[in-house]
Amino acid sequence: MEQVQQTETQIELKHGLYFANLEAYNSGRMVGGWVWPLHHDSIESYYKAIKRVTRNADEVAIHDYDDFPDMGEYADHGELYEMIHAVEDSHIDNEILFKYMANQHNYSIDLINEAEETFVGSLYDSFDDFANDQAHQDIECLIDKKAQQFVFNNFDYDGYSRDLQHSYYSFELSTYEVAIFHRS
Repeated sequence: MEQVQQTETQIELKHGLYFANLEAYNSGRMVGGWVWPLHHDSIESYYKAIKRVTRNADEVAIHDYDDFPDMGEYADHGELYEMIHAVEDSHIDNEILFKYMANQHNYSIDLINEAEETFVGSLYDSFDDFANDQAHQDIECLIDKKAQQFVFNNFDYDGYSRDLQHSYYSFELSTYEVAIFHRS
């Protein structure tokens, strides 16, 4: 059976970085290319790809990011490799992770781990829906069955939602849902 090698066009292009040779750039020439860290099983292979597209440049800058937050021209290449792999391995959707990190004004593997530990979910249309659901669960667990209907009818859901917002972060998503995290 013939073995077929996958090319970059056959693999989903995700989280690309455009690396540029700065010496050439400062001389008015564009020398560089796209590198997709997820296509590399090792950091050594990734570094070789950067060297290949920049023609062994001593000074390299990142001029563009595809499907990944812009971390500047001089972000640590090894850290980017590790972060992109961590984002891809996470059980949390990329959009949610990026919004969480942007809210913290920091992008790091530590924040990815923190997000995974504090993520509550994204099945709600609003934070108020989440708070109402939490209120119903709390009432059902804490209040005697006979008194539950009275509590449901007279509970201050708006006030509970306001108070609960001190314990959680919430971010609106492109799906018109909200992602919710415990504050750490």
